[in-house]
Amino acid sequence: MRDTTPDAKAELRAQIVDAGLGERLAKTWTDKVYPRTGDSPEPAGYIQSRASEIIESYEKGATIVASGGRKFLAIPSADCPRHRQGNAFTPEEVEERFGKRLVFIAASDSGFSTPSIRHSTAVGYLVLKGLVVRKATGRWRGASERERAGRTRNPRPVQSVIMFTLVRSVKKPKLLDLEGPARRWADNWSLEFARRLEDG
Repeated sequence: MRDTTPDAKAELRAQIVDAGLGERLAKTWTDKVYPRTGDSPEPAGYIQSRASEIIESYEKGATIVASGGRKFLAIPSADCPRHRQGNAFTPEEVEERFGKRLVFIAASDSGFSTPSIRHSTAVGYLVLKGLVVRKATGRWRGASERERAGRTRNPRPVQSVIMFTLVRSVKKPKLLDLEGPARRWADNWSLEFARRLEDG
């Protein structure tokens, strides 16, 4: 059991990395073997994830809907700022960063002009108006009063940028198979146990 349980955990971790879900989520798999020391006629190996709800959602392909009385999910766009760890800002953090309120734009608004990518599943967008691109980094910043008035030497277009796409729900793809490895490693344990009995 002490030999097979860590190998089973390693396969589950590798499955998450191969699915593109990242090493951070993969490392939530932990294992324990009982007894921890000595021998027992009834050994046990236990594997669990510290992020069981996330793991289960990717195993079953769960549908995510808004909670807390909200009607829509706000999905960060490619233009939304991100923290150093890579996770996107929340709508509240975006407003704090730029010192502007996000504006709701209906997906059906044909008069709305933006350089951002639109999505066919969107019911609306949360937009920041009055932004320009930084030349050095390519990131968005708030336009100055002179830029908004067009009084700069090399004017850049002042634009409305989609920060969040609003959708009613998101269907997570089924990316993980937990039953397969569980059955396979249970069989491996039985075979290894039989082999060691024969070897004495």
